[in-house]
Amino acid sequence: MNPLDIKRILIPTDFSETASLALDHAVNMARLVDAQITLIHVVSTFAFRVNLPELDFDEAQNNKLSGAVGSKLTAIAEEITQKHGVKVNTLVTSGRVREEVVRIADEIDADIIIIGTHGVSGLKEFFMGSNAFRIVSEAACPVLSVQDHGSEIGFNNIVVPIDNSFHSREKLGIAVKMAKAFDAKLFICGLRSYDHNDEDLNAKFRMKMKQVEDYLTEKDVEFTTSTLFCGNIAKATMDYSAEVGADLIIIMNEQEINTTGFFMGPYAQQVVNHSKVPVLSIRPTVGALSNVTPY
Repeated sequence: MNPLDIKRILIPTDFSETASLALDHAVNMARLVDAQITLIHVVSTFAFRVNLPELDFDEAQNNKLSGAVGSKLTAIAEEITQKHGVKVNTLVTSGRVREEVVRIADEIDADIIIIGTHGVSGLKEFFMGSNAFRIVSEAACPVLSVQDHGSEIGFNNIVVPIDNSFHSREKLGIAVKMAKAFDAKLFICGLRSYDHNDEDLNAKFRMKMKQVEDYLTEKDVEFTTSTLFCGNIAKATMDYSAEVGADLIIIMNEQEINTTGFFMGPYAQQVVNHSKVPVLSIRPTVGALSNVTPY
């Protein structure tokens, strides 16, 4: 039985410690849900071709590099299969990292991408973003991003932020599946603006939280709910996660501008780039949670 409906896990690797940690998460998940892994490395030659065309890779050089990388991937795959009984496919490709990862995910019909990220900050964060965030933004399937702050594998406490955006509750379906697969507790965090005085919207938000509680009770998962009043919802989400000892945050990878008073645009980007625990980002799909009707 595969409670998460995950059969194909895609893992891009640059052979860093963070990528190795992401792979450990992938192997653990694959064992739990009986999935197979596709392990890929993207030989990124784009920067050379655009900025220094005179130093463009020679074909023989590129083939030699790809062969060495392929051998390393094969060795990793064989070790995983021997130790954990998980099937691992390998692939070496070249181009822009984010474009190749998204292309391969579509090509193999990946159910989830798990990727290590070092995060970015400052102007680069808002004008360029990290490869991880671009993959989160562009991939059709959920993306689990892992930073190198901790080495614990598996999830016990899962934070699910709920705001007033249209798609916010769609993450509940997969949150329930994650909780059951990992025997974890859900921490539902309602996010409200400090200066929100519209009683009609406040009443609608209370109704939304009640619907969430009813849905989780029906699904028979352990959960607790809290409401936070804040200015920066990304910071509030991460602070709350630290407070409850969370080891996973589940967010939507696209937030809508709405009438709550929050500037929603950079929310997902800030969480993906700065969270000290893994973040599972989900693309919104209208109607994904039919039991809870959006208002």
